[in-house]
Amino acid sequence: MSATPQGHAPIPDELARRYWQAIAVHGDDPATDMCVHCRRHRCPEWAYAVEQLILADLLDSDT
Repeated sequence: MSATPQGHAPIPDELARRYWQAIAVHGDDPATDMCVHCRRHRCPEWAYAVEQLILADLLDSDT
């Protein structure tokens, strides 16, 4: 039986969709290195969404 690695848990599709949307909306502008939505460096909304998708094995941590 294959076990899910500790710390990695599936998330509902709707929640994953919202995290992907947050990544798209809160992505950095390459010219300013700031969030295009809230104008902050290393936007916490973006960082949290990325972290959750990595923990759910929906995003590679090397990207």
